[in-house]
Amino acid sequence: MQPIVHLLIDNTAHRPAIFAVPEMSLSSSRATMIAHIFSFKINTAYLIEYLEPAYLIWVAESKEDDEQHGGPQDDLAQAGYPCLPEVLKNAALSELVLGHYLLQDCLGKLTWDGVSPIKYWLDKVTLCEIENEFVMLSGICYSKPPCQGD
Repeated sequence: MQPIVHLLIDNTAHRPAIFAVPEMSLSSSRATMIAHIFSFKINTAYLIEYLEPAYLIWVAESKEDDEQHGGPQDDLAQAGYPCLPEVLKNAALSELVLGHYLLQDCLGKLTWDGVSPIKYWLDKVTLCEIENEFVMLSGICYSKPPCQGD
């Protein structure tokens, strides 16, 4: 089941299929694009089921990095690499994992469907909030100006 309950862009509902997570930063493209505020509401239980395999792989790789560098390298390591359900109870750790480390696994694979015209490109996740059985990810995305097409 799709973990994304809804996507709001500038407080208007949109289909996740028109939202893309680029593999590289938008960098200089931002200068010619229009900024928007987005918010994803994601069902925590479905997200755990979907994302846990990728999280476990990422944790194993991160532990190896910690060993090579002589100790914990980030807040997640300092927290002892809690299981994903525990991470998703903590807004700061959730933002780190969902909004950065596993961004492509999370939003990248759950949004653009590969065929719909892309209307919005993620720039960055700026906030994660935990709300009962949901995780809310918010941030900035961009669209092309109307003169450049939808």
